[in-house]
Amino acid sequence: MYVRFEPLPAARRSQWAYDVADELRRRTGEWACIADNEDANRASNLAHRIRNGQLVAFRPSGSFEATSRTVGDGSTCVYARHIGAQHSGEPSS
Repeated sequence: MYVRFEPLPAARRSQWAYDVADELRRRTGEWACIADNEDANRASNLAHRIRNGQLVAFRPSGSFEATSRTVGDGSTCVYARHIGAQHSGEPSS
């Protein structure tokens, strides 16, 4: 029988998202490729969810910019950066 008593970890849907958001906060203003996706729709959807704070790790809404771009090998990459305070408009290139 296996029993290990320990505190219940905090509920987090995706540790990846929290790790990425923490890294982006450490280097505010710098763009980073955070996800390589072959599917452009998935990449676009992820960027949208980051921008709008639909992923809890990237809240408050508007504190991150995100976009997707096709890269040299034809795959799609999601780029994101922490901007701190809310900004309006499209992400700059």
